[in-house]
Amino acid sequence: MDGGARGRLRPPRVAVPAPHAEDGTVRVNDARLLILQFVVAVALVALSVQLVRMHLVDLPVAPPGTDALSVRTIPIEAPRGLVLDRDGEVLARNVPLFTVAVVPGELPADDAGRRAALLDVEQHTGVPLRSLERAMTTGLATIDPLVPVEVHRGFGLQDAIALRAALAATPGVVVETRAMRLYGGGDLLGHVLGHVGPIPAESAEEYLAAGYRLNERVGQSGVEAVYESELRGQLGHRVVLADPTGREVEHVSQVDAVAGADLVLSIDVDLQRATAEALERGLDTGFEAALSREVRHDEPIERIGAAVVIDVRSGELLAVVSSPSYDANTFSGLDPTADTVALLTDEARPLVHRAYQEVRAPGSIFKPLVGAAALQEGIATPLTQIRSTGSLTVRSIYDPDVTYVFKDWTEHGVLDFYGGLVRSSDVYYYYLSGGYDDPDGTSFEGLGVERIAQYVRQFGLGAPTGLDLPGEAGGLVPDSAWKEATYGEPWVLGDTYTLGIGQGYLTVTPLQMAVAAAAIANGGEVLVPRVARGFRVGENVELLPREVAGLLPIDAEHLEVVREAMKRTADGPLGTARRGEPEGITIGGKTGTAEFGPQHPDDEFDTHGWFIAFAPYDEPEIALAVYLNHGSGALDAAPVAHDIFHAYFNPPTSQVGTLASPDSTGGAP
Repeated sequence: MDGGARGRLRPPRVAVPAPHAEDGTVRVNDARLLILQFVVAVALVALSVQLVRMHLVDLPVAPPGTDALSVRTIPIEAPRGLVLDRDGEVLARNVPLFTVAVVPGELPADDAGRRAALLDVEQHTGVPLRSLERAMTTGLATIDPLVPVEVHRGFGLQDAIALRAALAATPGVVVETRAMRLYGGGDLLGHVLGHVGPIPAESAEEYLAAGYRLNERVGQSGVEAVYESELRGQLGHRVVLADPTGREVEHVSQVDAVAGADLVLSIDVDLQRATAEALERGLDTGFEAALSREVRHDEPIERIGAAVVIDVRSGELLAVVSSPSYDANTFSGLDPTADTVALLTDEARPLVHRAYQEVRAPGSIFKPLVGAAALQEGIATPLTQIRSTGSLTVRSIYDPDVTYVFKDWTEHGVLDFYGGLVRSSDVYYYYLSGGYDDPDGTSFEGLGVERIAQYVRQFGLGAPTGLDLPGEAGGLVPDSAWKEATYGEPWVLGDTYTLGIGQGYLTVTPLQMAVAAAAIANGGEVLVPRVARGFRVGENVELLPREVAGLLPIDAEHLEVVREAMKRTADGPLGTARRGEPEGITIGGKTGTAEFGPQHPDDEFDTHGWFIAFAPYDEPEIALAVYLNHGSGALDAAPVAHDIFHAYFNPPTSQVGTLASPDSTGGAP
């Protein structure tokens, strides 16, 4: 399979999107099974709702004429759209949920009557009176007192029947059937899926203007927030006559709700799982190596990392993993639990996705970008030879008696462009980035900080990529103006040297480096990455348009040289990326080991482990980036990439229902 097509065969799943049709849509395989699944789900939910109506609504009513009847408009909640992976695996669905809600504006006006009503609720639900009183006087209750405020949820049908009977005479209290969001996959997709929750009080006016009712639950993070308007659907309502206690007496009219659209993600759950497992193995080795250092003196070690897999042709993210992670179901309750408090206070900050919300120095995975710029500017050719004696010594421009030594990681001897990348020589890239005046009188012109900054920004560094998830960090591409404005100091040659090897002030996200690797692989297109593939409409998936952020200002022949150098880095006998190449597949890769933190007594630093790569070499399909907070690019991060490539090119057989959640036949509340 070396360099050829991957032959990625997978037995059909239920609701698996099939290859593109001629009209640009994607056909969903086995439509009859999909329709059957949907019909069964709707029938089951309809049956449960009807049972609830029989028990909770159709109770004896007041005799006609005993009291004046009033017209009430009761909203009908729209079923929120499902979220599925690219193969049709349901990742987020709706399940029926019984709740007790209090309408502050319908409580008795006098303090004694109000307190008595809330004491009834306390007696029958166990919710403390103090909590009930606080709910009636804070948040959304202060904006619209006629909006029901949920105070108790998560009980079964029999309890709902009992509560409706017990609280029937309590004014302002209703027992409702709502929809609760249920997420599959445990902590595999918590950041990507996000969660829904109550409308924040500070955003109430904005949501009201958009046609929301204030007791709706809306997307708070992840795709639930980004695609809120598509997933939400449209509320319906029914008009009824009700007696003074709020009991329905007669149905007048109804406008049905319109279900939200089903969102299909680009994520491949099988590959996401394999990527997460590979990342954990890499974190183990990097963490153990950091622990073994006797010079640490009890300094903290953070066991965190990330990995991204991107389709180099479309920009679709096939896997985007962060460790540690969290289960989105943790946020399904009304009030914070011990689990939510633990998440919010965890020093490892599991709510932060390390692939796109946190930045680090990239180290030597930055070198292919510098090399491409040097080729384009004529600073180097494939044959440009530079000798590395293990270090470079530079005299201070302010005091010639002061010298600075810039080290290589070893003495390499004479290297051409390919050898400079294969051996990841720092001295070679000191020359390309900052230039050097040799003691023998020869001079080598480097790119300089301004040209480096100009080029690497074209790769997508220094700004958010446009990912369709909230909170993306942009990182920093420094230049002389930035340093002057930030520190009040001029940019010096040493700054350029450290920038040229991916250190110093430069910071990136793993996602940005995956996008950059994809641009090298696909011939220069800088793609906008996304986790949403499209929306399911009937039997089809309407794909979102492919987005190109820009084209690299680098000639095709120069990108080919960089690709070849990355291939030699992965499959050559001296390449630092050899551990990243899987059996039978030729890749292009680059390792990075970025120093950070304080210098230890042995003059060494802790290091981040990085790896970027693309495959197959001849016809690239995917690119990836791996980041380990502690570790080596060659020893720890590269094997993670190896395992990810192996999983991609050797997919498992179909595993319908493998997510750690109840059966995924949902679709209605």
